[in-house]
Amino acid sequence: MSFRHVHHHFGAAVASPPHVHTAASLLMPRHPFPETEPLLGEPISLPNAHNYGLLGNLTSAAAIFTHGLTGVDQKANYLFAALLGFSLAGLIAATLIFRWLRMGSAHMRFLFTLGDKGNQRYWAQNQTNWWPAIKRHLLYAPLFRVRHNREIQLSSAVSIGTLPSRFHTLLLVVYLASNIAYCLVLDWSQPEAASVLAELRGRSGELATLNIIPTVLFALRNNPLIPILRVSYDTFNLFHRWCARMVLIQSLLHTVAFAVNAVSAGGMPAFNTALATSVSYKWGMVATCVFAGMVFLAMSPLRHAFYETFVNMHRALALLALIGVYIHIEKAKLPQLPYLRAVFALWGAEWVVRIYKIVYHNISLRGMTQVTVEALPAEACRVTFQLARPWRFVPGAHVHVYLPSISGWSSHPFSVAWAETTMKVPAMDLDVEKLPPYTFASPELNRDSAFKAPMPELTLVKTDVDLRSTPNKDATTSVSIVVRCRTGMTKKLYEKASASPRGQIVIRGGIEGPYGGHEPLTSYGTVLLFAGGVGITHCISYMKDLLTHYADGTCSTRRVLLVWSLPNTEALEWVRPWMDQILRMQGRKDILRIQLFITKPRHQNEIRSNTGTVQMFPGRCNPTTIIEKEMADRIGAMGVVVCGPGAFADSVRAATRAKVQTGSVDFIEEAFTY
Repeated sequence: MSFRHVHHHFGAAVASPPHVHTAASLLMPRHPFPETEPLLGEPISLPNAHNYGLLGNLTSAAAIFTHGLTGVDQKANYLFAALLGFSLAGLIAATLIFRWLRMGSAHMRFLFTLGDKGNQRYWAQNQTNWWPAIKRHLLYAPLFRVRHNREIQLSSAVSIGTLPSRFHTLLLVVYLASNIAYCLVLDWSQPEAASVLAELRGRSGELATLNIIPTVLFALRNNPLIPILRVSYDTFNLFHRWCARMVLIQSLLHTVAFAVNAVSAGGMPAFNTALATSVSYKWGMVATCVFAGMVFLAMSPLRHAFYETFVNMHRALALLALIGVYIHIEKAKLPQLPYLRAVFALWGAEWVVRIYKIVYHNISLRGMTQVTVEALPAEACRVTFQLARPWRFVPGAHVHVYLPSISGWSSHPFSVAWAETTMKVPAMDLDVEKLPPYTFASPELNRDSAFKAPMPELTLVKTDVDLRSTPNKDATTSVSIVVRCRTGMTKKLYEKASASPRGQIVIRGGIEGPYGGHEPLTSYGTVLLFAGGVGITHCISYMKDLLTHYADGTCSTRRVLLVWSLPNTEALEWVRPWMDQILRMQGRKDILRIQLFITKPRHQNEIRSNTGTVQMFPGRCNPTTIIEKEMADRIGAMGVVVCGPGAFADSVRAATRAKVQTGSVDFIEEAFTY
């Protein structure tokens, strides 16, 4: 008997006298009970219960709909699974085409303005009306008015996360609505409710298993879609969280549909016996419960309050849940097993790539990566990694930092402030503990050295080497980040460095990366870099890159403005050694201006307003005023980059959106909302 025949005539079958049909005649031929088949009304033997877990009354209409594919419209399941898969593939393809078009446009702009000393007037204007409108009202728009990355605070200590952008919300609504619709397209004409529930069980189980693939893929740091599509990990992590919630919803539907039919077949004793005796049911229930626990523990207040614990526990629970789903499907011999194999293959391959990156850059025959941690004023640390092997850095990138003596095997993301690859020189044996005590430099001295004293040009010798022409064994790379003291690992690191006699410690550690850095700025005639607090680390690497290309004549950039909002002048020490180098770079006075906004000055004399290329102001910056002025004086297309606290980034976003229809303006944000 074919499945369709059983599906359409089941109502008549269950209405017949019990002795007319055996249990096997009502089951899919592909999934009969193993071995001896029980008669109707006769309890299933323990070997059979081990597979199907039912000791209920087989004369019940719901009995046969509690297991296997009985009542499941597998053709429709495959159809909707294919629709979901093609929808995701179509979105990826559309994003790829969009990125290619943007990259092509930027490259054409770069070629036509390279070395141009003029005003790049053509590229400063929008060539269409519809594209700027899309950017303003969809791509760059927050969900409502202004708030996007500013966290929603229930109290000073409790945050429930951030709001997605308007475009991301649209994608999420389509994804969630389509998944719910696919689950509800059932044969509601069936006379038996148990049959409809069985179809719902099959549909929700199929889609839940399929949705595990994007859920895991979007959570991977080495997700291949990130470099291909040039979409940030922060965005993929947003989609990861919502895919996970959909997996939970569909898993709950799957479990409830099974439970209702099982209880209808033989009451709670049959349901309890099914869970106690069936390996498949037991592990399926374990997986559903673990999914629910993971979604609860991933709520923003818990995730941010105990981030290190959350990450490690999340991975362990994810592995347990996937094992549970695999056993559940394998024991019942269901057709969704390839989905789980794909998930394990993706996750395993990502860990292989991750381990390779960590080992290659941090361990060599010459030793391991050495980490120097310097405690700085304004509660921050400057952390420099002397890598075991050189690497090629791109501006705007970030790394994941491993400091085993501080935080075990946990890793934390930080923007790379500075990276240099130089020729190796013989190392000096130095005992840091025997050096004289270290005293922080005076804030006045810091301001004078980095921002106030005249900086003669052409005094900086270019030390970066080209790895394409230099053997790796002859080069070494140092990577520096700035870590602001907060809680957990950052606080422990700062306290340990501060307790050292010189305010400096040398430990072992490593980095993983680089990640990100997908937005080159060399095709823009005007670049605005907005930094809030420690967000300066993201912007300073762009400054160095743009000045280097300008000196070499390999960029279109003619105006660069850094706007840095910082709490006090002590924070200038965070980037003083790098800013000293930048202010001495060739061509710096031609294109670079710096505006410093001190939000919490300790006294009036702390602020000295200059008329040169470096200016200092008290109070908060007004992005709207700054962007309006720069729009009037812009050269060519303008790129606006922001990295900083959520409220600061949202204000820059709002000011940029207001001008995208006035001229050619792009908005680029670096965020770590996960």
